[in-house]
Formats: sequence, structure tokens, C-alpha cells
Amino acid sequence: MNKQLITCLAVSACLSTSAVYAASGERWEVTTRTDMPGMPVAMGESTVTICLSKGAEKDPTLLLKQTGECEVTDLKSSGARTTWKMRCDRNGDIMAGNGEVNHKSDSYQGRTKLSGRADGKAVSLNAQYLGKRIGTPCDTSEPPVVAGMENMNEMMGMASKQMASAMAEQCEVSNYRAVELISNRFFGPTAACPGKEKFACRIISKNVAKELNVYVKLARHDDTSDVSIAKACAIDMTAATASICKIVDAGNYQELAEYCPAEAKAFEAERSDTSKANNDPADNPADTAIDTARKLKGLFGW
Repeated sequence: MNKQLITCLAVSACLSTSAVYAASGERWEVTTRTDMPGMPVAMGESTVTICLSKGAEKDPTLLLKQTGECEVTDLKSSGARTTWKMRCDRNGDIMAGNGEVNHKSDSYQGRTKLSGRADGKAVSLNAQYLGKRIGTPCDTSEPPVVAGMENMNEMMGMASKQMASAMAEQCEVSNYRAVELISNRFFGPTAACPGKEKFACRIISKNVAKELNVYVKLARHDDTSDVSIAKACAIDMTAATASICKIVDAGNYQELAEYCPAEAKAFEAERSDTSKANNDPADNPADTAIDTARKLKGLFGW
């Protein structure tokens, strides 16, 4: 579903969110039923329990705090009834409509109607909502509780523990090869695995001077990143380069040309000499055959 529609759905639950600052309040139960003709699946009904500061349910300016990219105009109040017009525009997807809410001492009910286009298609939304005062004291900074998900805090706690466990697994240095440890995951001020730098350094330092892929990755990382892993690990790159350049061969000299130019140049020259030798006319079978034919022609008088 287009995000614009989601915004409109949030608006349809008029006055159903608490203030963004902490204050004493009272609980309300808000039930919203939303219909979108043409949708393959009915949007259905939802009920949330929220904490509103006292009198907030009658304050129409709360709509302005939750419309996002929607503009509320022509706001009018007469007795217990408040009406408004609304226009939502997100990246050219426009929906417009109106709404109203009627208040009683311990409840309110209202509706929102919107129509327009989203993703190039005509859409419409009708929402009806009913708020009932529960009245128990609460803190307005508390998040809304969706009916049937009252144990959300416990669920979120379990999810947090699972995420922490997964992150601990991802940050276990022993799970990685040296070349994989050359990453800002372990180094720098925004490292996802802080405190692992020392252990990562130990493995990288052990392999950088003898493993081609580790050396190349470290050199390229430090050439392109603001974070120098070689510096963080106190690695002598001059000594590491000298060691790596000793293993330059015909299979890797092109990859190491930037770091071992003299050695790479020698292999490039050798390759060039070999190529010339292979193209020597004296060794060309076709030329030899032609020369033989000429000699036979002279011998037999052709």
C-alpha cells in the first residue's frame, strides 16, 4: 500500500495519539473501522488504548500534530461538533476530503472521508472511530497498546534480547577470516562491534605480510577510508609490502603492480619478451611452409 494511504489511516484515528511530552493523563479506548472500496482485503476494525492529557480529546489542534504531509483547513467548532477539511500531498499522490467529530462527557465519535489518487490509481478511504474514556491515571508518554497485543512490552523485550544475541554472534571475531575483519564493523567511531578492535588487530597483523588477499584489502581499505586500520593496529605497512613483494609471480603481478611496481615491471617485461618470441617470423610455421614451396618451385622449374 502507498505510504500516503498509511498516513491517511493514521489521520483517520482522530485524536487517538498521546502528546509527545510526558504528563499526567487518563486512559481512553479508541476503536477505528476503516473501509477502502476496491481493496482485495478488508481493512477491518482495530482498538487501541491510549493515554491523553485531560481535555485533549476535545482539542482539534492535535490533528495538526499527526497529519504529516496532510494539511487541515476550514476547522470549525460548534458546541460538541468539530468539522474540518483535509488535503494530503505526497510526491504527487493527492487525497482530499473532510472529517468531523462529536464529543460527549466520556466519549467521542467521528468519521473521516478521503479520496484521490495513489500510485496512479483512484482510491477512497472511509473511517469511523469511537473513543471511550476509561479514566485510569497514566503517563502521556506511554505508547498506545493495540488490543490483543497487551504483552507487547514483553514481546519487545524478548525481541531485544534476540537481537542482542544475534549481534553478539556477528561480533565474535573468531567467526571471521582475517580478510573479513578488515571492516568498519570493528574499527572506527561508528563501529557496530566496539571493543573488538584489539582481537581483530591480532589476527590481521598475523596474516597481512604473508596473505596476498589480506594485504591488498587492507591497503585498499586504508586508501579509501577515513579510518586507517593499519594505524589502529600499529601495522608497519612498509615492512608488510616488502614481504608481499617477494611473492609476486606471473599470476598476481598485475594485482600487485600498484604496491610492488619494480617486481611487476620485471614480469611485464618478461611477458613482453615471451610474446615477441612467439611472434618471431623465423618460427612462424606458415612462413616456413611458404619458403619450402619456393625452393621446390625453383628445383623443379615450376
